[in-house]
Amino acid sequence: MWLRRNEPGPQGGAGREGRSRRRRHEQSVLNIFGLLLNLFGVVLLFLFGMPFHVAAGGKAVTWTTSNIDVQVKKIDDLFSVFGWIGLFAIVLGTLFQMLATLRER
Repeated sequence: MWLRRNEPGPQGGAGREGRSRRRRHEQSVLNIFGLLLNLFGVVLLFLFGMPFHVAAGGKAVTWTTSNIDVQVKKIDDLFSVFGWIGLFAIVLGTLFQMLATLRER
C-alpha cells in the first residue's frame, strides 16, 4: 500500500507528518510567547524607565536618606525593579524567538 505524502499513515497521523506538524506548532508557540514577552518588556521600560540612572554630569546618582524623603526612595526602588523586570523580559523573549528559529532547522 503506497501512501501519498499528505495522507495520514496507519498510526492515524502520528508518523512523520504528525511530528512535523507538532514541531511547527511548538515553534509557533515559542515565537508568539517570545513576542509577547518582548512587548511586555518594552511597555514596562516605557512606563518605568531604564533601571539605572546616570546624571547629566556623567556621575552615577546615589541616594542618601538624609537628603531625600524615604518615600521617594521607595518609589525609585520600585521603578528600578520594574525596569529590570522589563529588561529581563526583552532578553528572555529574544531568546525564545532565537530558540524557535533554531528548532526550525
